Amino acid sequence: INPHRQFSAIQIRYGGCKGVISVNPDLDTASHQLRIRKSMRKFNCSHDILELCRISKPRPLYLNRQIIVLLSHRSIDDRTFILLQNEHQHMLSESLVYPPRAYELLNEKLSRNLFPLRALIHDAQLNLIQEPFFCQLLITIGKFELAQMRERTRLKLPKNLARNMIGIVDEYGVLEYGQVFIQYTELTDDYMSNNSEPEKATILEQQVVVTKNPCHHPGDVRVFRAVDVPELRHLKDVIVFPQRGQRPHPNEISGSDLDGDEYAVIWHPAFIPQTPNDIPYDYDSHIPMKRITDRPINRLDIQSTVLDISEQSCVGKLCSLHLANMDLYGVAHPKTLAIAGYIAEELDAPKTGQHPLAPKQIMELQAELGNERPDYFDKLYYKSYPSKHVLGQLYRSCLRFEPNWIAVQTPPTTVYASPIDQLLIHDLHTEHTSSVQELARIYREAIMDIMYVYRYSSDVDLLCRYDSTSSKYRAPLTKQQTESTCLVADSAQVEFKQLMHRIRRLFYEDVSTCDKSNLHRCYRTCTQCADRKMAKASALYIFCYTDVSHARRILSLPWLFAPLLIETRKLNIKKQTKLFSPAYVAQMLEIQPYRIIGQALQHAVQYFIDTNVPLHFHNIHSPETPNTITVSLRPTIAAKRLVLKRQISLIDYLIIEILRHYVHNSLSTKSSSITDSKPTLLESVWQHILTYFIINECSPLALSTATNTTNSCVSSLMKDFGFWSDEQAYTTLQRFIKISAQCADHGPEPTNYAHANEYLISVLQKMATTGFLFPM
Repeated sequence: INPHRQFSAIQIRYGGCKGVISVNPDLDTASHQLRIRKSMRKFNCSHDILELCRISKPRPLYLNRQIIVLLSHRSIDDRTFILLQNEHQHMLSESLVYPPRAYELLNEKLSRNLFPLRALIHDAQLNLIQEPFFCQLLITIGKFELAQMRERTRLKLPKNLARNMIGIVDEYGVLEYGQVFIQYTELTDDYMSNNSEPEKATILEQQVVVTKNPCHHPGDVRVFRAVDVPELRHLKDVIVFPQRGQRPHPNEISGSDLDGDEYAVIWHPAFIPQTPNDIPYDYDSHIPMKRITDRPINRLDIQSTVLDISEQSCVGKLCSLHLANMDLYGVAHPKTLAIAGYIAEELDAPKTGQHPLAPKQIMELQAELGNERPDYFDKLYYKSYPSKHVLGQLYRSCLRFEPNWIAVQTPPTTVYASPIDQLLIHDLHTEHTSSVQELARIYREAIMDIMYVYRYSSDVDLLCRYDSTSSKYRAPLTKQQTESTCLVADSAQVEFKQLMHRIRRLFYEDVSTCDKSNLHRCYRTCTQCADRKMAKASALYIFCYTDVSHARRILSLPWLFAPLLIETRKLNIKKQTKLFSPAYVAQMLEIQPYRIIGQALQHAVQYFIDTNVPLHFHNIHSPETPNTITVSLRPTIAAKRLVLKRQISLIDYLIIEILRHYVHNSLSTKSSSITDSKPTLLESVWQHILTYFIINECSPLALSTATNTTNSCVSSLMKDFGFWSDEQAYTTLQRFIKISAQCADHGPEPTNYAHANEYLISVLQKMATTGFLFPM
């Protein structure tokens, strides 16, 4: 199994049995280590190999449209979902300028153990944001996540506030009806943390909301009480349901039966409904199963059943009908509830052989809706209308974030050399030039074949399982198409891993002093040929990054040997420390991760100077204190003479002026409609945000009745101000995060502050993706 951490439950197939088994300490000294219920035995079979389908582990949770619809029905307000999506957008933008966030995103999205990310950052002191290959990985992942939000309304919940968990039953009979047991492993993505430290587990004692996909009926989302029970403390990263009660809780939730089902478990306070649980749907099928009783089942029967399932399945059409009716009438309307029932019966059709509706009846239901659908359907063959539902608001928000991501260039598809990291150059790299060229040719031909077969545009897209060049206007995939795409991506990953093992073997076989009798041991422990292996990896890196003979550049190859590149960089850093002064080495190694932010801010200031932009806030700037400025604010717009004075840093003052100018054209005194393609930003809300920031972040308040404040231009303020240093750019980034957080914390109006939060995130996104805020 080789699990990364201990597990508590396994979904198995064993000798005609299927289902879930869980860890039981009482069996540690028993003669039989595996006990199987009678209900798990489906047929008799002599096959005695334990096959594992899935093991319990910490799994992140994403909301989808079905869950959002049901939570919205349970009175979770729109603002909560909008802020959650904004937070995800913020994280994607931060990943392009903030190293810890870049590590978190790559660590989550890339296949485990593909690249030693922690060692690259911590040991080799490599800035992944500025490294061309890893930068492109970040951009492609960002585009993929945005497409998932637009097409599927897929919203990520914080990893320590929600999880996907395998469900198991309380074998000890200690839980009461309405109770569950949940103990989750706390996760961290800090690359500076010590991996050897034991992971902390937390037992929940609070209200939790639980559901399972697919979920269409209002009763599919249920709130339970998580309790601490000593008998169950050995179980982690699973949800334990009680045996007791008038009806099993899993059956109340989408009719599940604990045979390997995963449940969406949320304990985020903002997403816990305060309304009573709806009456659950009766999922026990009343349609008798089609059975062959007069003869043995043969292969033709199996083929006929599989073809019937694939040809007649109409789950996708019914789900679309459910969503369209929900948007018009609500999730509890009789029409919507009826379709939810049809979906449940259709999902059972492979077992019962009976479909709830004939194709003609489905067409009649579609005709009742006419030719209009909500805009978030994103279907070219329907007329669309702007939906008032939160799904429509989230969809239009995604469209507003899209232009900057579309504008991001894709370097691997252009013909020019990438900058070479001098610390990755080994002294002996020239000895391996010819051999690495042949290795690169083999790799290129093989990976291009994989890309061609599975329709990926680059090796980066292959690793990210997403075609970043696909049209933004393509129709969203159906459920069946999504499942098919995932299977294709999985097949592509299998082929890539096989290629990776082949290339690594060829690489080490060619190192002449290696012990050919045990290549794996040599790769791990050999010190005799360490320099030759490092030199060859360095030569491979140089060749791939300077080769411009092909239209499509392949930069992934040298990073298959990242451990060798890490050792080369560490060795060169050590050499530089001996040859040059500490100050010179520190300057050479300065990562400057926030350089993009600094350049964007410098461009903004230069734009202010060149166009002589008038400053909004009255200020007093003294030559004696060039790095501070006194700002005069009126506590309310209506105040005439009373003025609040604050002394703030020059950088903070420039930040609020830049932000003010960026949103200037979107400011309004009237609230916009929730169906507008771009909501206006209320002047009063923006005034409150900036005033609150200045009052709380700067020096103590001073009251004055003065009215003779000055309003200078940027050029006079910038006289003694140089370029943004990395430290100042980092300070600016933290200011953006603080102001953005204010929008999430304030909220007398349901969505106005959420829209302000979106505007601020768009500032960071534009800087991260384009490098500037105003026309160049």
